[in-house]
Amino acid sequence: MFSKFVIYVIITIGFCLKTSGQCLSSVNPVGGVENLLTLEKRSIRVILFYKYSQGKHYFQKSRHTDFNMIDRAFYNNLTYFMGFGISNKLAIEGELGYFINKTQVYNLDPEYKLRGNGFSNIVLSARYSLYAENFKRIFVTLAPGIKIPATRKTQEIDNVELPVELQPNMGSYGFVLNSTFVKENSGSGFRFFLTNRLETNVINKNEYRAGSAIYTSIYFSKHIMSAVVKGDWTAILQFRNEIRMHDEISGIQKESSGGVICFIAPQINHVIMEKWNLSVNFDIPIYQYFNGTQLGAGYSFAFVMSRTFTY
Repeated sequence: MFSKFVIYVIITIGFCLKTSGQCLSSVNPVGGVENLLTLEKRSIRVILFYKYSQGKHYFQKSRHTDFNMIDRAFYNNLTYFMGFGISNKLAIEGELGYFINKTQVYNLDPEYKLRGNGFSNIVLSARYSLYAENFKRIFVTLAPGIKIPATRKTQEIDNVELPVELQPNMGSYGFVLNSTFVKENSGSGFRFFLTNRLETNVINKNEYRAGSAIYTSIYFSKHIMSAVVKGDWTAILQFRNEIRMHDEISGIQKESSGGVICFIAPQINHVIMEKWNLSVNFDIPIYQYFNGTQLGAGYSFAFVMSRTFTY
């Protein structure tokens, strides 16, 4: 069983990857299928994640602006996540990212577009169970980690370096800290999640430092128990807040960078054969505030597949 699983991982690791974008909403964890808690000893969880995100409106602070240098921008991203249960209190986790494309379509006649793609960041972390009360169904975990750029080489088109927003990664190392709080009610099928993620970056070889980011998500999850709805279904509603600090170039603050975005994200999760979790979710921005003039986030959607193996 374990040898077959290793072969499966080797095949999938090449194309199922993770990253985040500065101009559009980042790839976010999905409640109900992400690794919120530490895994049991001798278990492995695999999560495959696809996300499409787009934006087409510029903002100055919280208002739309008529500035329209870019007509629209969008990306397609693949995520790969894997966690190993070392003990019942400690798990080792890894994330990898790949952009199928990061595209900007400029408001010119004829139409002109720029496109970047490639590997993003590798994130390695250790998740530890700080508190677990099985009777009250309350769990708290903490997961510090490091972020490693898959490549530090910047992409070019016709010997011209692509803008920062289209690079698959910033080419800089960083630190990641995740924390989770989970409260369950087994009788009603209700679950409450609170997750936080802090990402920091060091300066890259071009003296560019991406601003630190803080992601806070609140999830309300309800298992659907109905004679009408057949199978194992869970409805999830997420409220997410993303705070990004100013970027810096050679130690000087970049004016049009950083801001706050708030999303509401409905999601449905289905379990097949008591093994595979399949999910779909939609991100709907409900508030955006940007420093300077920036392209805001639009609607996005994601598909997720996950499974836990034991060995």
